[in-house]
Amino acid sequence: MFKKLILNPISKNIFQKKEIFSKLNFPIKTYHNQVKIINIENKRTSLELFVSVDKEEKLLCFDPHWLRFNCQSENSRQIGTGQRIIPIQNVPKILLIDSVKKKDDCIVIKWDVDSNQPDTIIPIEFLINNNPSELVNDDRYIPCKEIKFFEYFELVDSNGNRNETKIFEWLRHMMLYGLTIVKNLPTEKDMIKNLAELISPIQSTIYDQLFDVKVDQNPINIAYSSVGLEFHMDLMYYESAPGIQFLHCLKFDPEIIGGESIFADAFHIAELFRQKYPDLFSTLTKIPATFQKIHIDRKRPVYMVYQRPHIALNHRGKIVAVNWAPPFEGPLTNLSPKETKLYYRAYVEFAKFVYSYNKTIVYRLNPGEAACFNNRRILHARNSFIPNSGIRHFQGCYVNIDEFKSEALVKEFQMKYANASKNVNHIKLDLRKTIVGNQDYY
Repeated sequence: MFKKLILNPISKNIFQKKEIFSKLNFPIKTYHNQVKIINIENKRTSLELFVSVDKEEKLLCFDPHWLRFNCQSENSRQIGTGQRIIPIQNVPKILLIDSVKKKDDCIVIKWDVDSNQPDTIIPIEFLINNNPSELVNDDRYIPCKEIKFFEYFELVDSNGNRNETKIFEWLRHMMLYGLTIVKNLPTEKDMIKNLAELISPIQSTIYDQLFDVKVDQNPINIAYSSVGLEFHMDLMYYESAPGIQFLHCLKFDPEIIGGESIFADAFHIAELFRQKYPDLFSTLTKIPATFQKIHIDRKRPVYMVYQRPHIALNHRGKIVAVNWAPPFEGPLTNLSPKETKLYYRAYVEFAKFVYSYNKTIVYRLNPGEAACFNNRRILHARNSFIPNSGIRHFQGCYVNIDEFKSEALVKEFQMKYANASKNVNHIKLDLRKTIVGNQDYY
């Protein structure tokens, strides 16, 4: 008798009222509408599947250790959590496949005697959608060149009822483009928390959970003054800087001159910089900058210093993060004289390139509007302003980047696949490959 396949908790919650196991304890049919196994070839030290997926033929190759560690049976996955329970130290260096057969919607692998491993059971859909040799080389984001507006009361009504379809549209746009503005958010203090928590609980930082951006006679941050702000990302001196930033305009009196918000897509800028200055680009991926916040003379003293390169690449050379915050940079350390000279040559040129970018977005927020943008991707700046006795008061907060991406992926799954009785572990979500700046190597 075959063992149960383990459903991810997300799937379990969605399908708790549905019949999800067959008589053989396998999930109901989950793979593509048009999948045909043309040939299965056991090469002992690898497995090859020749398949037709939606009339497109492809060869899938699998390493035996990959197959073992991705087994979906209850011998390898805990029921309920779906977490792997394979003792790694008991898996031999050499795994040999004894036999392979297709059973219902799964591939069942029997290992040779010396391997001493229980049978591996993997749904065909899982194999197709998680093929380790399928390289992801297409575009991973869409350059942000304009603002898309959303209405607050289309995301949630006056009684607090969520419109999940509209929220997914909002999250999807932020995933792909990095910037939105939500209109008609009531101009009451702390309303920004209600908006942000449509995604997840807000993130606490050295500026607390909520922070007020307005002129202060003794500012603890340059933003709490009327001077202009250079393009930057917030809190890059954190190991994991905040993800989505929210800035809610509570008051912006008409007599104030200046103070416009400015946005630019750091991913697009960095990619263009690579094309024009490949050597300088390479320098910025290797030599670390110093990001710091050292401020003892404040209610909560802070001493944060963190070093990393301005641009991070994955193993395929794709940009997976940009780290840029000139107002919060400290002295370079642990570098040779040659590295220091190379760094500043690239650093100055990149800064000039940022300010020459012709897709910059300049916008004066109106009371009741909230800018919502990916702090790990979208550079933001501010024009200096002359108050003329007027008040410019924004309130802000952050959401963790990984929780944001998780919520977007959960929403995509719920919107697209819940009614199709899909196992979330077996399918491929379109937004999974989107770069959000959290250095995910996918």
